[in-house]
Amino acid sequence: MSMAFRVDLRSGGHLRSRPCRAAAVALGLVWMLVGWPGKHGHGVAAETAVASVIHADDHDGDLARKADLMHSVQWQRAVAEFGAWLKVQTVYPPATVRRIKNEFNDRVAAMSSYELQDLLDTISSKLQVLDTPEARDAKTWLGEYLFAMSDRRRAAELRKLPNLLDLNAAQLWQEIQRIDQKRATLQQRQQGVEARQGVLAERVAAGRQATAAASQAAAARARSAPAHSPYRQGGGSPPFSDTQPRAPLISGLFGGLIFF
Repeated sequence: MSMAFRVDLRSGGHLRSRPCRAAAVALGLVWMLVGWPGKHGHGVAAETAVASVIHADDHDGDLARKADLMHSVQWQRAVAEFGAWLKVQTVYPPATVRRIKNEFNDRVAAMSSYELQDLLDTISSKLQVLDTPEARDAKTWLGEYLFAMSDRRRAAELRKLPNLLDLNAAQLWQEIQRIDQKRATLQQRQQGVEARQGVLAERVAAGRQATAAASQAAAARARSAPAHSPYRQGGGSPPFSDTQPRAPLISGLFGGLIFF
């Protein structure tokens, strides 16, 4: 006696089920086969069989309660909102989203009705957290942060993220705060880099201005300098003034030297 469950996240979490036989019919069959408890020496076997049927009846009752819960408006709304969030989020790649959905379906199929009720409460609480401005900002920033990475580094960063299905609302909020703190740290680091680059740019600009001013001053001095030689009319001494000037030499007609 079993009932298979599968959640369709695309259609609002509607339940697909396979009904089982009624426990009352099974109990009647047991009584017909082994008799009433304590009669004809079959008491132990009958008690065991009846206990099995009662257990099966409890199991069928839990499955029925589970089916009712999965057909409820609250469940369908929660699953639909969770599926919509997975569709618009920019953190997890499509392959990871498919894995999350498959894992979610597997967990739901193995849960009792009481575990499913706890899951519904958890999903509702987590959706409230994901709908906060802090969560939306963290999701947007993290998506952009991962998008700028190479494929290899992005895959490594995604492996560091906790399993979304394993977190309760409080743990999810802590994860959002961790992402927000990481964003603030990276922004402060980027601001420090930009500040250092600004100081360096200012120094380079100041050096260029100083060089240009020196060039302009040199050009102005060159324009104001006299056009004639400073050595004429007592304007200055030649660079090597300690040397003795020699008389000019004139070659004679026949190769002789004539000194003046």
